[in-house]
Amino acid sequence: MLLMLIPLTGIGQRTDTLQINLETALQVALSDNPMIQIADQEIKRVDYSKKEAWYGLIPTLSGTASINKYVVPGRMSMFGMIMDNPADYMGSATLTLSIPLIVPALWKSIEMTDLQMLMANEQARASKITLRNEVTKAYYQILLAQDSYSTLYDGFELAKQNYEEAKQRFDLGLAAEYDCISAEVQMQNLIPTISQVENGIVQAKSFLKVLMGLDMSIPISVQGKLTEFERNVASSTNSRDISLNNNSDLIQLDIQMQQLKKQFQLQRTQRLPTLAGFGRYGYSGTATNTINLPPEFGGAPIQARKDLLPDGLLVGLQLNIPIFNGFTNIMKEKKIEVSAKTLQIQRGYVEDNLTLQATVANDNMAKAIIQMEASKKGIQLAEKGYNISQERYNQGMGTMLELRSSSQALTQAKLSYNQAIADYLSAKADYEKVTGIND
Repeated sequence: MLLMLIPLTGIGQRTDTLQINLETALQVALSDNPMIQIADQEIKRVDYSKKEAWYGLIPTLSGTASINKYVVPGRMSMFGMIMDNPADYMGSATLTLSIPLIVPALWKSIEMTDLQMLMANEQARASKITLRNEVTKAYYQILLAQDSYSTLYDGFELAKQNYEEAKQRFDLGLAAEYDCISAEVQMQNLIPTISQVENGIVQAKSFLKVLMGLDMSIPISVQGKLTEFERNVASSTNSRDISLNNNSDLIQLDIQMQQLKKQFQLQRTQRLPTLAGFGRYGYSGTATNTINLPPEFGGAPIQARKDLLPDGLLVGLQLNIPIFNGFTNIMKEKKIEVSAKTLQIQRGYVEDNLTLQATVANDNMAKAIIQMEASKKGIQLAEKGYNISQERYNQGMGTMLELRSSSQALTQAKLSYNQAIADYLSAKADYEKVTGIND
């Protein structure tokens, strides 16, 4: 029991403990979280795709070469006589230059890569918005658990004080044994709750480490109290204008719509002719080992020779005109039009849901403000009630039941106040995520 009641500020304190506040948690998470790193790599990948599309406009140069050996000599006719082909080898080498001149599909592909880059950047922004929301709420959850631990520990100290006073009065014969027992029961009942909250702090810190991309073995100390963020609570949320112009989900859907339009235009280019320029230059020839002519030709040997001659330089234009492809392009265009209509319906549905989420978050903030004001007043009344009940008990006019009830009311009022602040901050984080203003 004594180990469980060690104050939180004394748990696991080490000189190498990482001190964490909200700003530090966000900075580390936005640099070390794996999802952010994956989003950055995706931007690099799309950038290479964009460069690849642009490089399609650059002329291409290719070379080919081949050499062939006759395993079985070919036959040839000379002066009415049939004889073996004297060539043992055949070879060729060619250089070909191709220059795209009019290629509509390539131009539209380049425009598509611009939208792909825009989408990659927006997806990276969405990842950061989501991560900021998760880290912020996890940080507030730890503060709530730590403040709840402190409040419960203070409540335990009050219960302990009540128990010691009741026991002292019982030993002097001034109080009934029931007062002593009930005070001890109140104190013992707080121990499991304190232990549960302490375990919740450990789990909440582990989750925050995962979001920050930290090694689980690194000890952290989360700084701050919920009351320090009370100044962020607005006096009213009724005047908030819900705007989804910066919502990343809607922006991505809009980019997808633009991509479908470009895809439709790209498909239309399959109907258009293309023009390319080309140039080709090469050599070809044969190689012959020493052979003996037939007796009819004197049987004289012929020495090895190589005949490698240029094929000449050839330049020209190549025009490709699509004429008929069996209505395939028309069907592909129809499919894209259906996808665009589907996406438009989906956008309206998503926008309605996001508006509802923003409205709920806005209402939760207003509700939390009311709870905070009520809890703050409740704390003042509970403290006053506890002081009165304690004075009455010390004078022998009150009962332990009154003192116990007043101390429990004080602890509950403080817990409710901390919970109200946490609820407001959590709802505010959700509202900023939906509206896209926390990137």
